[in-house]
Amino acid sequence: MDCEYTALTTDSTAIEEAEVEDVAPTQLLVSNSDLEDETEEIELFDMSAVKSVQTSVNQERQPLIGNSSLSDTDPETDVRVPNSSNSTELTSEARAFTQNSVSSFDALVHLLKGNIGTGLLSLPVAVKNAGVIVGPVGLVVMAIICVYCMHMLVNCSHKLCRKCGHTSMDYGEVAENACRVGPILFLRRHRVAVRRIVNAFLLLTQLGFCCVYFVFMARNAEQILQAFPGLQHAEFPPVQAFLAAFLLPIMLLCFIQNWDHLAPISTVANVVMVAGLVLIYQYILRRLKSPSMYPAFSSFGELPLFFGTAIYSFEGIGIVLPLENKMQNPQSFPMVINIGMGMVTFLYVSLGFFGYLAFGDHVEGSITLNLPTMPSAHVTPSEQALYVVVKLMFVFCIFCTFAVQFYVPINIIWPSLKSRVSQRYQKVAEYILRAVLVIVTFGLAAGIPELGLFISLVGAFSSSALALIFPPLIQLLVKYEDGLHWFVVLRNVTIFLFGFVGFLAGSYVSIAQIVDSFSRKVAPTLAPTFSTG
Repeated sequence: MDCEYTALTTDSTAIEEAEVEDVAPTQLLVSNSDLEDETEEIELFDMSAVKSVQTSVNQERQPLIGNSSLSDTDPETDVRVPNSSNSTELTSEARAFTQNSVSSFDALVHLLKGNIGTGLLSLPVAVKNAGVIVGPVGLVVMAIICVYCMHMLVNCSHKLCRKCGHTSMDYGEVAENACRVGPILFLRRHRVAVRRIVNAFLLLTQLGFCCVYFVFMARNAEQILQAFPGLQHAEFPPVQAFLAAFLLPIMLLCFIQNWDHLAPISTVANVVMVAGLVLIYQYILRRLKSPSMYPAFSSFGELPLFFGTAIYSFEGIGIVLPLENKMQNPQSFPMVINIGMGMVTFLYVSLGFFGYLAFGDHVEGSITLNLPTMPSAHVTPSEQALYVVVKLMFVFCIFCTFAVQFYVPINIIWPSLKSRVSQRYQKVAEYILRAVLVIVTFGLAAGIPELGLFISLVGAFSSSALALIFPPLIQLLVKYEDGLHWFVVLRNVTIFLFGFVGFLAGSYVSIAQIVDSFSRKVAPTLAPTFSTG
């Protein structure tokens, strides 16, 4: 996205000609890309807001975004842009008038819901793959790095918005404009390609999350049916049939376009999730074994699987900027991140550690799959019924989370397609796009219904790039003009290398184990049979 500028012009019927003449051309500046897409973005400045701003400008004789002294020049297009040191932030004033803006509490709800999902429930497997000591310590280190990278991304977005005169930027736009203001000529020339690469990883990550959600719901639904009397020993269809049962409900949920409508759903899902987690903790804390029974460190061969599952768990990186862009008061978002991710990290470490101590090497890809579905010597019928309800509660929670994660790929794909569709058919076209993406995630989930391995692959391949690789590089580009301290360079390069090594090793090991899993399933089918008759 080019940091080009144009004076904000309005119809003469809305603002008197005398008022317009009093406003200098450099006093009302917005990004050119903010005007070119669609009517919804122009709603950032409704007529009452523009009149209010103009009144303030006439009284104080100060520009809305920066002053008339323009000191920065784009090296390629020679377009002069506002000096960031003199720029005032437009974000809060502009977003206060948007129809779909969200409060800090709503943002916290969405952030919690975006991070507490299948990743949390898979962390006992992550601890198993790392060891009873290395696992929890590794989760804390991973949490610190990921949260720090979230702050990196938000801070770079704020700085680039002030510099380029935007009210908000998504992840891809932040990467593109970081390349524009950075010192590397090659990246400046190929900044659009960089944005597309980042958006591609966002698509892969969020769609990967949605695929995992499909598998999670199908696997737990299968166990729920097995708990009913008369069905304990029944022969069930393959898991793909359970996946298909969720296809239509998920599609209808994803037709919701307004985040305000999702906030109540997320709130209810959070309450249900908390109740379900309390019951899970109650179950596992009564079955803890001594940590001395388990290895402090598993093996280097399984460590990449720990990395993939752990980085997958911090699945909220893709919704950080979309949430921040929707906030009425974006300056409070760093506090929202700290509060939300602090709560999330406590849950991650405690559930991963205690879940592994309770189930050991028998822990499943989701801890809900370890909850009993049939009465036994240690489980009464009433307890069995309770834990079946817990599984049902988590299916409901993951069902609601699907729509939150689904928002990001729609936000990436639809704006580029919208301009190519007649306005008359845009509503229908968007529904068709949403339906197609849901069907794509269903197809991928049906092809790889291995929950634990799918989680590790998505985390290692795409989540690591978004959470650990891109943010430190973006910050180096954005801060270059201000001067880079050697410690900042060392810290960011270390984070980048950590993410890149995990990306390569985690992806390789996950793919290898998926192939091995399918080979074991196919081998009996292909084995020759001999008749004795």
